This record gives sequence, structure tokens and C-alpha cells, in this order.
Amino acid sequence: MFKHVLIVVVFTCLSATAALAAEDSDAPEMRFRHLDQNQDGHISLYEARDKHRVFHYYQRADKNEDGHLDRVEFSAFEVEVPEYGEK
Repeated sequence: MFKHVLIVVVFTCLSATAALAAEDSDAPEMRFRHLDQNQDGHISLYEARDKHRVFHYYQRADKNEDGHLDRVEFSAFEVEVPEYGEK
């Protein structure tokens, strides 16, 4: 009996860990979609205006200087300014 309970507990812990890992890996995409208010695949300066850290680093993050952040630029921004992803 104890063995069965132990198996269930271990399985539950592993499932929770996997769910948290999946949730964490989805976080950057969720932040991008949240900022991309019109869902055009880019974050404009206007869309970033309420997120101080993104707004502050916007020009530096816009590597190709097209006036928008795409997913690649946003991902690079999160690596370059890691505290953004933690906020």
C-alpha cells in the first residue's frame, strides 16, 4: 500500500514540475502577445509605452531600426535585459 501511495506522490510531483517548466518556457511568448496589442506580430513604441523597461530600452532593442520589435528582437531584449522577464 505504501509503495502505491509513494508512486502516486512521485508521479504528482513530476507532473507539477513538468507543468511549471512548460509554463516558464511559454512566458516570453505570452509577454510578447500581451504587449502586441493589435496582434500584428510586432510591438510598436506606442504599444510599449506602459511598460517602462521596454519603453526605456526600445531603441536599443530595435536592432534593425524599423520602428517595431519583432519576436526575435524581443527575445534578444529579454536576454540582454533579463530583469524585464522577471518583472
